Amino acid sequence: GGGGGGGSTDTAAVALASIKAAAENNTATSGNLSADVFKAAGVTGVDSTNLAAIQSALDSAAVNGNAADTKEEVQAIVDAYNAIKANADGIANNNATNPTQAQYAAIGVTGVDTATEESLLGDAIDGKPFSAVDTVAEVQILANAASAVMTGAAGGTAPTKAQLEALGITGVTDANLSAIQAAIAATPDDGTGVDTLSELQAVANTGATN
Repeated sequence: GGGGGGGSTDTAAVALASIKAAAENNTATSGNLSADVFKAAGVTGVDSTNLAAIQSALDSAAVNGNAADTKEEVQAIVDAYNAIKANADGIANNNATNPTQAQYAAIGVTGVDTATEESLLGDAIDGKPFSAVDTVAEVQILANAASAVMTGAAGGTAPTKAQLEALGITGVTDANLSAIQAAIAATPDDGTGVDTLSELQAVANTGATN
């Protein structure tokens, strides 16, 4: 129905309603919400290379229907995951443009709320292929690891061996882990001594050889 006229607007509205419903019910992946639906809604930048990642964002707990019921909101989600995709080229420290705290939040990743976490997480993602960060769950694991490093730097609970390795730190063993954790704790409490992968690796190397 709809009384003729404005056909393209109707199509866009129907498409947007599909996206909102998928976000609300977490069915974007299971229902295989298509790239064509995003296109119909007027959202750009979705294709076969990132569709599964965008579906993952819509299915994340933090992205509900209210977070995906306007074209602008959905575009921001797509743009955010594309920023992560651009960063994740598998070559560490060659991409100066880290995704922002707001972009991680837009895809449903929680806890990236400081500049130091944003910096370290961006460095970690930069060293990975997109296939390693093309679900929200994968990015969340790295975000938690970056957060743990900052907590450890502040003298709180230290990052685990698995978390350090997930970020891309090498040379961590069960035998030297406590020394590496102590070295991280000895850095400035504000996290600025471990907010790049190269800094964190240098600190880990120092701890491992002490």
